[in-house]
Amino acid sequence: MTTRSFGFAKVAPYYYYPGWWEGGPSLHGFISLAKWEALPKSYQTALTAACQYATTWMQARYDAQNPAALKRLVAAGAHLRPSSTEIMNACLKATNELWAEISAKNADFKKFIELMIAFRNDQYLWCRSPSSPMTVT
Repeated sequence: MTTRSFGFAKVAPYYYYPGWWEGGPSLHGFISLAKWEALPKSYQTALTAACQYATTWMQARYDAQNPAALKRLVAAGAHLRPSSTEIMNACLKATNELWAEISAKNADFKKFIELMIAFRNDQYLWCRSPSSPMTVT
C-alpha cells in the first residue's frame, strides 16, 4: 500500500520536503556474533556481499522510482512544498536534543551517534550548497 492508494492527497494535499527524518529505504540484517564467528570465512564473505548488494539495490530502486511516485502524487492532487528554514532548523535542534537525551542513558547509542554525527558533518561539508538553510551542530 502507498499513500497514493489511500488517497491521502485528498485529505492532506501538501507534501513537504526534504523528509530527512524519514528513514527511507534501508535494510537491516542481524546475526548473533557467536553465529557469525561460527560461519566459515567464505560464508561470511558471501553474506557480506549479499547484504551490500541488497542495500545498494534497495537504494537504487528507491531513487529510480521516486520521481515517478512524486509525479503520481502531484497528479492525484498533492502540492510539493519545501519545508521552511525555521522548520528544518527546529527539527534538527529537536533531533540533536533527543539524541543527547538518549546518549546520556545509553552508552552504545552514544558511541554510535557520535560516529554518525562525525560522518554526517564530513558529508555536509562535501555536499552543502552556499544557500543551505541547515546549521550542523
